Amino acid sequence: MEYFELEMHGDHLRVEWNGKATFNIQWPIGGRWVDFECFTCYGIDNAQDALECAYEWINENVFEFQGE
Repeated sequence: MEYFELEMHGDHLRVEWNGKATFNIQWPIGGRWVDFECFTCYGIDNAQDALECAYEWINENVFEFQGE
């Protein structure tokens, strides 16, 4: 597993990536990282591709939904 901690739109969150196509979006709740959402993204070759995919997915599916 690889983890990317992000600060987006004033929110702190973490992306857990299994090194293939599966991602978990996690929020800090009570001092622990808790899974909030999961998604898949195919065609990822490296960690940079994974991070870019995660940013795009979060912006389209989390913050757009919240109206930010």
